[in-house]
Amino acid sequence: MILNFDAFQKTNQSGSELDSIRIKNFNIFQKKGFPSKKEENWKYTDLKTILYNNLEKLELPNNKNTSQYNSEWLLKNFEHNQIILVNGDFVSSTFSFEAKEKIKIKPLKTVLKDKKDFKKVKDYFTDQQNSLTSLNHALVNDGIFLEIEDNYSFKKPLIIYNFFNKLSENKIINNKSIILLGKNSKLSLLECYRAESDIKYFNNTIHNYSIQKNAILKKYIMDNNLDNSYNYHFTNVKSYSNSIFENFLFSAGSSFIKNEIRCDLVETFSSCFINALIFLKNQQHHELKTNVNHKQENCKSSQLVKSALLDKSNGAYQGKIYVDKKAQKTNGYQLSKALVLSENSAFNSKPELEIYADDVKCSHGSTTGNIDQNSVFYLMSRGLSKEQANKMLVEGFLNEVIETITESNIQSLISKLFIDKINKTKFEINEH
Repeated sequence: MILNFDAFQKTNQSGSELDSIRIKNFNIFQKKGFPSKKEENWKYTDLKTILYNNLEKLELPNNKNTSQYNSEWLLKNFEHNQIILVNGDFVSSTFSFEAKEKIKIKPLKTVLKDKKDFKKVKDYFTDQQNSLTSLNHALVNDGIFLEIEDNYSFKKPLIIYNFFNKLSENKIINNKSIILLGKNSKLSLLECYRAESDIKYFNNTIHNYSIQKNAILKKYIMDNNLDNSYNYHFTNVKSYSNSIFENFLFSAGSSFIKNEIRCDLVETFSSCFINALIFLKNQQHHELKTNVNHKQENCKSSQLVKSALLDKSNGAYQGKIYVDKKAQKTNGYQLSKALVLSENSAFNSKPELEIYADDVKCSHGSTTGNIDQNSVFYLMSRGLSKEQANKMLVEGFLNEVIETITESNIQSLISKLFIDKINKTKFEINEH
């Protein structure tokens, strides 16, 4: 793979504070490079090898004429507000159902050009989790800056459409979302991803959320359209007193994706709920890594991850609950269950607890196995074919995660997409 970042060197020499931050982070990336299995956090996913084997070259986008997308990709018969990104660039926003004076929305590109606005987001360019977050800080061109005022609840969900057209071919696309929820506010947010034809690209995205006192953010990620994309998404959440963060992940589309979620429960009585459905086939490789940090007392977290893997696919889940010594009365729960349905597929799981307080309730568990053949034979005895029986059992196994969705209209939407995915999949399951 040929890396061509000459454009970066030419466009970041003005001497501004932002340029200095970009150059510093770019140098960090150059020293570390793309992550490999030598790093503990990447022990199941050798991104460096994956990119080098699948992308002949990797260039920065030219940011010209990127706004074209297929309108048929927009969800129909589902009332919602929307933001459209094409190849990582902000194209449009529509808040038809909301009080617009309660919402401030700007393309991130505009924010970065204004010194006063940049002060609001500067801290989101200094958090260096790994070489990919440093690369994002250095190369990010656009994205979303959204502020929701205190005491305002969205009447309808907000869908962020992430579209990629042919101009993203062999590009490395870095974008950033910064969404700030004021006190007592509420937002239901869906992230949808869709790519044109069989193009290959690498999307490196950071999602930042600040959830103030008594605010609620319910986030749903729908990566369900099979494509040849390669992705790393880092979600960074700060939850304050009595706030709630719900995150649901439907991971079934990209050739490769690693979703990494870090949620800091920084004040008392805040809650974090992470639920994921991973359904893979062919040679897909998906990983979910979570890090929930209980930093104050009386906070709650729950994680449920269910996976099913066919053909030659690979999946991984790394989940960690950290409890600070000040975080008494913590309640933390974590469970991963996986069905490995082919002798050529594999799933790795690494649940962790790191606890420094003594008055806590924390548990974790992980199981991996195949479909119970007694159940298959029973369903076949009731008139189902073997494939129908397998589909029914996999659907029932994974559907438990969908039932955790607390918004009925969104649960219905995702359930329909999931069932469509199941129905289009051929189940050739090895009995091993």
